[in-house]
Amino acid sequence: MKTISKQLKELRENASLSQNELAKRANISPAYVNKIEKGLYTTLSIDKCHNLAKGLGMTFRDFLDAVGLLNDNSTPKANMTLMSALRARKLTNEQVNQVISYIEYVQDNGNK
Repeated sequence: MKTISKQLKELRENASLSQNELAKRANISPAYVNKIEKGLYTTLSIDKCHNLAKGLGMTFRDFLDAVGLLNDNSTPKANMTLMSALRARKLTNEQVNQVISYIEYVQDNGNK
């Protein structure tokens, strides 16, 4: 299982953001983002999670799921990576869900 630090770094890189850019979008200090990614902070407050989710362009629930803080396996890991990449392209949640639905449709019809 990946740690919060590795997951956050992966999400940030998938969104093509530097630590400074994420910090600015999340309204937290760049040093704080750096310390999380270095593993110096192994837990995050609800407020920080909300801010980081906003900075990454994710919903709070998706962020918690992506960093392993949500014990819910309803969203496959590949979908989380795809959702993060699509949000980095400024797609709305509805557009992201439509893309994922289309991919699932293609997968289902390709197996027939």
